[in-house]
Amino acid sequence: MRRALNRAAAVLTALLIVIGAWTVQAPAASAAVAATCPSVRGSSNVEVPARVLKSPRAAVHNGPAAACRVTDYVPYGTTIYKTCSWMNLSTGNWWTLTNWGWIYEGYLDGNLARPCG
Repeated sequence: MRRALNRAAAVLTALLIVIGAWTVQAPAASAAVAATCPSVRGSSNVEVPARVLKSPRAAVHNGPAAACRVTDYVPYGTTIYKTCSWMNLSTGNWWTLTNWGWIYEGYLDGNLARPCG
């Protein structure tokens, strides 16, 4: 019984050390995300309607990359309006600026919008 308690205490101590390490690294991770979020301006007077195909919801980002901060979520089936589309050359993924914000194009129906820029 005593051996089991000592082992449990050792495991708990190791777990707390690991959790503490994650807490210390969190600010550095945030800085890395900010450095990999491209700044792209969208400009178009044409808004193309599309539906969200991602179930149960699609993430809305503040820039055209998964590394950019998520600002909202759009539920499946919601009609959004595409303003322009941009290819993230570092990943080869298309992102679309919508009336909600930036959404990964694979989560939307229809064609790409006009190019951003």
